[in-house]
Amino acid sequence: MICILALIVFSILAIFSASHRPLAKEAFECVFLRVTFRKCKTGLDTRVKSSIIGRIMKKSPSVARFVYKHFEIFSWTLVILLVISLGYSVYGGYNYYLYGNCYGPEENSGFCIYNALGGEEFTELHSKTSGEIKTPDADNDPYLGSANAKVEIIEFGCYSCPYSRQAQPIVNQLIEKYGDTIKFVFRDFPIDNIHSRASLHAEAAGCALEQDKFWEYHKDLFTEQDVCSSSGGDENHLEHIVRIATENGLDMKQFAACLKERKYKEEVKNDFKDGIKAGVHGTPTFFINGRTIIGPKPLRAFEKIIDEELAK
Repeated sequence: MICILALIVFSILAIFSASHRPLAKEAFECVFLRVTFRKCKTGLDTRVKSSIIGRIMKKSPSVARFVYKHFEIFSWTLVILLVISLGYSVYGGYNYYLYGNCYGPEENSGFCIYNALGGEEFTELHSKTSGEIKTPDADNDPYLGSANAKVEIIEFGCYSCPYSRQAQPIVNQLIEKYGDTIKFVFRDFPIDNIHSRASLHAEAAGCALEQDKFWEYHKDLFTEQDVCSSSGGDENHLEHIVRIATENGLDMKQFAACLKERKYKEEVKNDFKDGIKAGVHGTPTFFINGRTIIGPKPLRAFEKIIDEELAK
């Protein structure tokens, strides 16, 4: 079975070096003969075995003798491990394609080599938290869909987080597809130590909420996120906040008073604290009936969990 390993190794090397192509061809012939229960006529398996034993012999003759005696067992073991590793790679690639993660839509903490292709897709909170994890509820935050829906989706997002913005088209598709069969709730998780003035925009959205304009304001904050996340001074950010309020037809006297009073400061803080208690360490984080998705995962990842919850 050493020919199978030789075939894989020489085939890979043959891609980069023409000198290995005859060896790859010879390994293929050897494997073909072995799988048809015939002896390898090329002698490649014997040469590979001799080469391996010879290298081990230089280090430890006793180990070399042991390996020589059980060489076929070692060969089979390596082949089995190779098949298992390839299986996990294919499984991980399949899940990454479907759900943006190696292990499925809800697995976010495990190592996934495919993450190197695009990096982590969430804004991570710098300060780590510990303690008992508590599943969050909707509190009194704004929602879309039905209040009594069987599936409740709670998003902890930050208006200055590019990944929260990236997730919005997915959220819109979910709302359009599932309608009143879900309840979508947005809760604030401003990461001010990365995105300055994130709390300010969250408070402004709260002021829009009391005039029944939250979702319009919410949409515009994400649409113009380049301003929300800019390094401009307070004046620039306040001008932006006021302009969006004006464009959405808010009572500007009421809105300005609300903003000046920082009426929703504690509400935003409460959302953030609840997020910490729920184990949120980055935005966006979604809880679908308590099941977690971190980052703007593909639509399929959300659909899989929602459909499972609706079927219960």
